[in-house]
Amino acid sequence: MHHVIIKEIIALALLVIFVAMFYLVLPPVAYIATYIALVSMFGFFVLSLIGTDDQDERQHIHRSVAAEAAFITGGVLLLVGIAHQVFVMQYTDPWLFGVLVTMMLVRLGVRLYLDKFN
Repeated sequence: MHHVIIKEIIALALLVIFVAMFYLVLPPVAYIATYIALVSMFGFFVLSLIGTDDQDERQHIHRSVAAEAAFITGGVLLLVGIAHQVFVMQYTDPWLFGVLVTMMLVRLGVRLYLDKFN
């Protein structure tokens, strides 16, 4: 297995463990420390993604497919969160809409940039 994939798996497993601990066993006082650890692990995960270089076309395609799957999954989860808030809570958090719009704008901007300069 590629060393970057192993780093991503470890970072993801630690993120899941911290999120589970956040809701299951931590007292409210420890939320800030857990949140700082969660943000630092996410930063580690992002840096491991940015620090990779694709040696061949197959790795580039795999990375592109993973990015597409992550984008679609993030969008669907945001839509589920918005639907839950609209239909169950009768209140919508504007941050959910903001994140969804930002995701789509960044994707559109990157596509336009790549189409123009590549």
